[in-house]
Amino acid sequence: MGLAKLKKATVILPRMETQAAVSKLAELEWFHPIQSSSISEHINPYYDDLLLKAQKLYQEIDEVIKALGIPAETGVLVTMFKGAPKGKTDYHIDNIQGFIADLEDKAAKELESARKLIAERTVVQKSLEEYSNLKTLTENAASLSMDLTRLGTLSKFYAGIYVVDSTDEAEIRKSLEDLAVYSTNLGEKKVALTIVGSADDSERIAKVMRSFGINPLQIPPNMPQNPNVAFSQASAKVKELDAKVDQLDKEIVKLRESMVTKALSLREAAGVAKDVLETTRKPGGTKNFAVIAGYIPADMEGKFKKLAGDDYVSVVEDAGVTIDLQDAGKPTMPTLLYNKGYSKNFEVVTETQGLPRYGETDPTKIISFVWPVFYGLMFADFGHGILLFGLGMLFRIRGNGRLKMWGTLVAASGLAATVGGLGTGEMFGFHFSELAVLKGIANALPFVGLLSVAELTFDQVVKILSVSIAVGIAHLLMAFLLRLRADWRVGNKLMVYTHDIPAIIQYLAVVSLILTAIGAKYDIIGMFLSSKTYGPIPWISDVFPWVTVGMVARAAPPIIFACIAVTIIGGMKEEKHLKAEGKESPHGGMVGIIVETVMVRTIEMLANTISYSRLGIMLLVHSALLVTVNNSFEHGGGLAVLIGGNIGIMMIEGLIVYIQTIRLHLYEWFPKWYKSDGVTFKKLVPNMLYTNLVWKEDNGNGKKQ
Repeated sequence: MGLAKLKKATVILPRMETQAAVSKLAELEWFHPIQSSSISEHINPYYDDLLLKAQKLYQEIDEVIKALGIPAETGVLVTMFKGAPKGKTDYHIDNIQGFIADLEDKAAKELESARKLIAERTVVQKSLEEYSNLKTLTENAASLSMDLTRLGTLSKFYAGIYVVDSTDEAEIRKSLEDLAVYSTNLGEKKVALTIVGSADDSERIAKVMRSFGINPLQIPPNMPQNPNVAFSQASAKVKELDAKVDQLDKEIVKLRESMVTKALSLREAAGVAKDVLETTRKPGGTKNFAVIAGYIPADMEGKFKKLAGDDYVSVVEDAGVTIDLQDAGKPTMPTLLYNKGYSKNFEVVTETQGLPRYGETDPTKIISFVWPVFYGLMFADFGHGILLFGLGMLFRIRGNGRLKMWGTLVAASGLAATVGGLGTGEMFGFHFSELAVLKGIANALPFVGLLSVAELTFDQVVKILSVSIAVGIAHLLMAFLLRLRADWRVGNKLMVYTHDIPAIIQYLAVVSLILTAIGAKYDIIGMFLSSKTYGPIPWISDVFPWVTVGMVARAAPPIIFACIAVTIIGGMKEEKHLKAEGKESPHGGMVGIIVETVMVRTIEMLANTISYSRLGIMLLVHSALLVTVNNSFEHGGGLAVLIGGNIGIMMIEGLIVYIQTIRLHLYEWFPKWYKSDGVTFKKLVPNMLYTNLVWKEDNGNGKKQ
């Protein structure tokens, strides 16, 4: 269910032709390379040159994209308000060498204007930094009008000008009391000190001034040596260059918006070429022959053989790996999820827990049905559901990649919440009967208000929680059955007969006993000992009218104890079998088996079932919050309270419901049967957002067209 059957494909060819074979594998796309434990050290120099060229090309394109400020992924807010970049560029490919050459030509052409603009901005920015530094350097000495040229021409004397804080002047004079120090006031806090000494004093002067973090005032030779004039020119130049940088930034933004898709496509295509060559760089084999092996989907066998043709030796065979991949807990076969249409979007939830092992049941299709049910029950409001559906469709239409998949998931959750809102008969917390527009719908559809939360009476709360528990029981039973199916497929009959089947029977008995207690009005002792006639048992009496409280109360405990006994016996046999194989038992001996079976497993069944009551509790919380907001509105709160309250509830409650939905899967359902340690099938050419690779087909005359 949802997993592709894989086969092992091998190509044997002359090592000097590996780049040609890789071109054919790239055309196949669906090829998961097997990393050989004995990678050959023999290389193909042409191949390495091609890889180096691809790496250099990718780096050059990536640098331009980063300089343009184009993000690698489009954020959620940008997608909402502007939309993700759309459109794909077609690349017609004959082979990997031609593909890289074509990319080089396209990159040179498409990015030429961007490179020139970026280079110009870099030069202007560098000049701006230089003049800004000069402006800062001369700013404090701007009122000092003197020519510094002659200071550097003295041979027997040293003279330097330092701009210092007024508070440091006295300390500097004290340190250099034997030298001539002349002061010029530059303002309230700054002074210019002209220090004159012999040539031998220059090092001492520099050392003292460095202790104060001060360097001599030195204006670049290409600028006027008068601080006042230099400051004026630097200020004017900074203003001019600032305007130039702003102009170039606007041109870059305009250029970026016009070429964002093309630039991302070039980087994506160059990245694919680089990754394909890196992945298959050193195939196994001998000095003269290379062996490239990997996994392909079984339905790709014909295409693989056709691509290999008569040029190379190609072998396609069954992988020879059974479903039981528990050796050291490390599967050797990759997992390729093969869901289509609506259910494919829920692969993101499956991947949250981890991929299934090769041959294991893929839970994606089940999740695609159960997820909306859970979300719809907890977030049941007609108005909120419509808005959530609209948000999801916005992401689906305007987004791309995984964000588009999440958009579909959100839209499905919103649609389920809308249907749930029909069941509760609520729209933004108002009952349908209170809204004139929806009164007709409420009268026409019999199921509207079937699970009403208009008044949170005791009976309504019990009804909502009962529905939640019923959904939980069905979900947990599904997990038990999936575990039984998995053990049966791997031939583990001991687990099937002593663990899986008893667990299902025991769980049904425990649930029946709980329902019987409800039917007996919680007269726990009386339902076991007395012959008193009670009312019907919830759910059970609907299916089996002849079943009474006394019958279930007397039959359930022996069944539970019998299941526990069978499980203990099975655990002992399993432990004995593991010891015979020299493996350590996970049960911890006889005592551990008994404690785990009698206490842990039984209590766990109850706890897991009760955990599903959160479906109803979240619905009650959602309803209570809306009642609070609506009451505030009706008592003079105004539209701001009504609209703001609903937005706040949607944001907070929507997130909490998402967390609770995924929690029920990750903590209550998956651990019962799911291994979640599958290895991702890595396509040689991944799915791309901005690029289409169009391989030229053979016209029958040995030529590509």
